Parts: sequence; C-alpha cells; structure tokens
Amino acid sequence: MPAAALRERLASLGAGPRRRPAPASQARMPRGFEPVETDFGMAWRLAEVLPRGRVPGPIPPVPHGYLDTETTGLSGGTGTQVFAAAVCRPVDCGLELVQLFLPEPAGEAAFLSLLRDELAATPGLATYNGSRFDLPLLRTRWVMARMPGDLQHPAHTDLLTLTRALLRQRLESCALRVVEERLLGFEREGDLPGALVPEAYLRYLRLGWAPQLELALEHNRQDVVSLFYLHARLLLRLAGEDSRMDSADWLALGRHLLRAGRRADGWRALRRAVELADGPPSALAGVLLARGLARRGLHAAAERLLAELQHRLPDEVCLAVLRARLLERSLDRPAAAHAVVSAALARLHVEGVHRIDLDRRLARLERRLSRRGDRLPVKARRQPAQRELFLGW
Repeated sequence: MPAAALRERLASLGAGPRRRPAPASQARMPRGFEPVETDFGMAWRLAEVLPRGRVPGPIPPVPHGYLDTETTGLSGGTGTQVFAAAVCRPVDCGLELVQLFLPEPAGEAAFLSLLRDELAATPGLATYNGSRFDLPLLRTRWVMARMPGDLQHPAHTDLLTLTRALLRQRLESCALRVVEERLLGFEREGDLPGALVPEAYLRYLRLGWAPQLELALEHNRQDVVSLFYLHARLLLRLAGEDSRMDSADWLALGRHLLRAGRRADGWRALRRAVELADGPPSALAGVLLARGLARRGLHAAAERLLAELQHRLPDEVCLAVLRARLLERSLDRPAAAHAVVSAALARLHVEGVHRIDLDRRLARLERRLSRRGDRLPVKARRQPAQRELFLGW
C-alpha cells in the first residue's frame, strides 16, 4: 500500500503520534542501555567505543554508518516491528557502536526518532540487504507510528548486492555468517541463530525478561562490526588490489564495473582475466571483450582476439561455443561458426564429454547455410549425436 494511502487510513483512526509513553521499568532493561529523552518520549540507547583491528582494505572516502536491525519476524509487512537497531561508525579512536532497544511497542515513535538522528551522524549508510528489508521496513514503521514527514537517511550502499556481484563465484552462500567465515576469517562463539532472535524478544514482552535477549542484542552488534570490515574488503576488490584474485574474480569485477557504467575500468578487469589464461573464466572474459569490439564494428579485431584466445586455451570447449555464437550472430559468418563447432565436436568425442548441445547448434547452422544456398565440405558434415553422460560447462 502506498505511504500516502496508509497515512490517510491511519489519520481516520485518530490523532497524530502518541507522545511521551510511559518509560519501561529499569529492571527490565538489558545491561548497558541508558534513557534518552526525545520529542516523542523516552528511548533507550547503548553506546561504546571498540578498538579497531587491522582493516583488510581501504577506508571509504566518505564516512559510512553501518546499520543492522532485529525484528519480530523476517517476512516484513505492517505486522513486523523493529525492536533493536545497531549503528557502527569509524572514529579516530576506534569504532563507535550505538544500539537502540525498544522495550515496549508504545515507545516506537521515540525509538524511530532517535534512530533517525543516529543515521544522520554520517554522510553515508551501508547495510546488508537493507535496500530490500531493513530500510523499507523502517519506512513502513515510520508511517505506522504516525511520525511527521518521511524517514530520511544518507546515501545508501547495499553490501549484499556488492558481495553477490564480486564473490558469488567463490561462496556457496552469500549469507553474512558465511561471508564472515570465508572472507574475513571471523568465527562467532555462542552466537544466537537469527531465526531465534524474534522469539527471544516476544518472550521478553510476555514475561518481562528472556535469557536469550542479551544474545540477540549481541548478535545485532556483531553484525554491524562485520559490515565495517566487509566494506573495506569489498573496496579492496573493487580497486583490483586483492592479491588473491584469480581469473574468475577479475571476470566478476569486470562485469560489475561494466554494469555500473565504469567501462574503462571494466574492460581493464576483463583483459586481466584473459591474461591469466585460467580456463573458462578467461574464455568468457575474452568473449565479452570480443563482443564489445564487434558492437563497435571492429569485427576483424574481435575475431583475431578469439582466435588468439583459442590458441592459448585449446581445451576450453565453452570458448569454442561462444566463439561460434559470435561468428554466427555478430559477424554473420555461419560457415566459420560451423567449422569451429565441428572442431569442438571432434575434441569432445575424444574427451568423452556430452555433445548433444553442440550437435543442436551444428544442426541449426546447417539449416541456416542450407537456406542461404551454401554447401558444406564432406568432412564438415555432422555425424549423429552420441547420447553420453551430460557434464556441461
């Protein structure tokens, strides 16, 4: 439902936001939280400064605040409420960590008002899947609490999107816990699984206290600290300065930079992937470079690049297939494409790899050549496909 329509429906139910709800009992507060007076009542805030360890990459030129929220459910929607939010930002003496806690639903307006002030403390904001979950949910809660205007925040960077673009080929999952272990080397001990966090808070509301609530809040704090170090590592990869990058990493970097509009940097990353001559990623990077040349009308240069790459990577069947696709579609040379596929089929027969897909491409090329009236050499005519085990590439 649009925000304007939601505001109209809420306005029909009564007045504006409730001001100054009764403060929660200090006995029910988790350790370290102190009351903060806002225009909408009392909010609860924890603040500390953590020592900064070795940063695995460059610090962002624009200071960022790293935000993570804990909610009463993972599905979103108007019935889901944010009960904790942590913000981490670098300062001269380390990392300043601020966490807000909602002890009762009646204090939501004060909670959101204080969170807005914390977000405004830095010119940049970074989250992990915040563009799809955290920020939309906070905007919804802002409207539901009948707060004036809209929830304002600095320019936002979603680190999950960047992680998927640069590291999907290395990780079995892009969940933050997996990224921490595989990329940053962090291991959490005694951490509360994210699926149990909502239950800890709901039990706290029912009984006045929950033993696992402290673990849930600690889980929230560790998330934002990890985001600070993850951002630095991703910036290192974006700059192409990570010594552990192989051809697959350079290919991922090049494709991301091209999508972001940084064409010169993207082409340089793809050329680096080609120079490594490291199997299918190098082959695909070469095809992307050749496709760019073909789109600019440099067809001869594109074909020379693919022929050179085929010589350097003679066993890469995927390169042969992609080269044939370029010859057929971009250069309009189906006969040359037919020759490339035929040569690949000869290698596949020796290597025992499944060849049905290549046979289909070869059949389509033959039909196209037949329609054009071209005749194939006897040696180039296709043999029936052998149904072997499909391995793919």
